[in-house]
Formats: sequence, structure tokens, C-alpha cells
Amino acid sequence: MRIGIDATTVRPGHSAGIEAFCYGLLGGLADGRHDLAVQVLAGTREEWRRRVSADGITWSEVRTPLRTDNRVGGLLRRHTPAAVASSLALRRAVNLVRQWNRPRAGGADVTLYPFAAAPTHTDPAVIVLHDLRHLHPEFGSPGFAEVIRRNVARAAAVVVSWPHPYAQAMRTFPEARDRIALIPLPAFHAAPATTTAAPEPGLLLYPSSTAPLKDHATLLEALALLPECRLVCPGPLVEPQASRLLARADQPDLRGRVSFPGFVNTTELASLYARASAVVVPSRWEAASGAMLEAFSWGLPVACADSEPLLAQLDFTGADAAVFPAGDPAALATAVREVLADRDRYASSSRAAGALLARRTWADTAADYAAVLEWVVAGRPGPMPQSAFAGRLTSRGVR
Repeated sequence: MRIGIDATTVRPGHSAGIEAFCYGLLGGLADGRHDLAVQVLAGTREEWRRRVSADGITWSEVRTPLRTDNRVGGLLRRHTPAAVASSLALRRAVNLVRQWNRPRAGGADVTLYPFAAAPTHTDPAVIVLHDLRHLHPEFGSPGFAEVIRRNVARAAAVVVSWPHPYAQAMRTFPEARDRIALIPLPAFHAAPATTTAAPEPGLLLYPSSTAPLKDHATLLEALALLPECRLVCPGPLVEPQASRLLARADQPDLRGRVSFPGFVNTTELASLYARASAVVVPSRWEAASGAMLEAFSWGLPVACADSEPLLAQLDFTGADAAVFPAGDPAALATAVREVLADRDRYASSSRAAGALLARRTWADTAADYAAVLEWVVAGRPGPMPQSAFAGRLTSRGVR
């Protein structure tokens, strides 16, 4: 089977969770049983090869105009009004220009699109719907929502990564229920078998992009109430929020205690996890928080917002965390003090959840994806293949 993968939505060092997902899945699929033809952004092929050091992958570069993850695009994103940036008119115009500039691709038996908010270009297509936030009035974008709905209608199969968005997708797209699969992911940056570093007292970690829904703003106000703590927030610096956060972190009450190092490599991130006392996740919406899954893998206490997807994540892993109302700095500060005061209990709960997640590997995930892709190429005979690991998760009560 020749599998096409459209990774042109990902710029290495700028794309956070979707980037880590692509690296892991490609590494799992490159097992010699399938031919992989991967399209990437112009100028990024060597970086992709460095991140995915596997044979059997044919790389091709595609020039994609009007991107926001370069210097000029970042400035435009910073100064474009939110209502315009998320509008149907702008998204339709951007997609049309990109389609004109896109070379025709062919030769694949099936094409996988890891980001469901970018239009598909070939059939049969399998899209990865990590979450439905763009269909959410508070967090979404009408332009991206339109693309997602069209992609789901057109796709031969839809894959969702975690139980909460899977349940949402089944409710939102009942007409597509027989072609939606739940294929869970491993922790992106799991702990090594042994770690020797001792946690630094009061060091808090929140790996995430600075997208507004990640709610670093509340976290910084909470840190102002926690003079005994320091905070490191690695991840892509997404405008317009990044500039505002950096300015707030430079105020006298936070200066010297907050760091936004931008995207860091896996070695640097592992060093941060090894040194952290706790992980804080204030996000208002997620598919599933990669930072929380990684905290479980590292056996780190977690304080998290009470947003619906994060509560579902605690449910399906059985983990215990100090939960606070989203957007409430004082409650966040109280939750941090709680996990630091009772660190052993929260760390033990995280380790138990991490043990559950450790049963999942990228090879397992890739095998589940390959089964769905093969089902599509065969003409979708019988019921859609489902992941056995997903069955174990949903049996814990998440629907």
C-alpha cells in the first residue's frame, strides 16, 4: 500500500502537538511494509529527515503561501483583528490562493491529512480530527469550522485521538458514525526508564504553544500570587498572544521568575520535566493535554483547569489532580500550593496513570492507523477497524 501524507500544515519548531504527532506516527508507519510519500513545506525537508530518521519515506516539498508561522505572517497575525482573522471570507481566500499554488499529487492509494482544518486535495482521504474546538463558539473559527465540516463530509474515514473529542465527533456528525475511529496516542515525550534528577522546589512547568485558549494569561496572574514559585513555558510563541505574555512576564512582580524559551528540542524538554516540581495546565480547551499525559509519564503532580476535556482526561486515566476553575488566578494558585504540599500523593497518582499510558507505543498507534487505511483502500468492507486500546479506555466510562 502506498500511503500519501500531507504534512504541509506543519512547520518544524512551530506546530506544537500536531508536529509531535506527525513525527511519532511517521516513525511508526515506516516499518517497511508500506511506501510512504510525504509532502512537507518548502525548505523543511532536511529538518523532517532529521526528526524522522527512517528509510522507506519519499519526501517532496510544497510551497505554501500566506502562512502565519514566519516573520511576516507573525506580524500580520499580531495586528489583524480577531474577527477578521477567524472569518469565513479570509479563510476561503487563503485556501483558494494555496490551492492555486499547489502541485497536483498522485500515485498514493490513500492520503492521510493530519490536520483536519486544512482542505483535503485528493481522494480517498483519511482525516485526523484531533478536536472540535473550531466548532465551539468561544474557542473556534468560522473559517476553520467550515473546512472541518467539508472534510468530514468528504473523507473516506475520520480518526479521532481521544475519548472526549471522539464522543463529540459522534454526536456532531451522526451521518459519519460508521467511518469514525478512535485511535489513542502515546505520550509525546515520555519519561525514560530511569530518571535521577531531583525536582527543584517550586519549579512549575507548562509546555504549550501560546495560543489564547491555552490561557497562559491566567497562569501568569496566578504566579504573581506565588512568589515562592518559578515557571517555565516552553512551546511555539504564537502571536498575538506571545508578545502580550512576554510583556507581562517582564513586569516587576514576575521578572526573573518566568521563562518563555520558545520551541525546545526533546533533550531540553526532558531536562525540564526531570527538574520540575509540578505541571500546571490552565487550558480552557484541548483534545487531550499533551502536557498532562507527559506529566503522568514522568510521575509529576498536576494542577489543571476544570475544562471539560481535561476532566475527561483525568477520568479515562484514573489520575488525581488539583482541579481549579478555568480563568481563576487565585484558585490556580491555591491548587498549586495543594499539589506542592501533598506532592507524594499526587505524584503517586500520576505514576499510576503513566503506567496505563506506557502500554501504548507509536508502533501500536501506527498499526491501528494502517488498519484503517487498508480498510479504505479495500473499499471499506464490513465494519470500520477499531483500536483495542481505545476499547480499554472507553470501558473506563468515557463515551
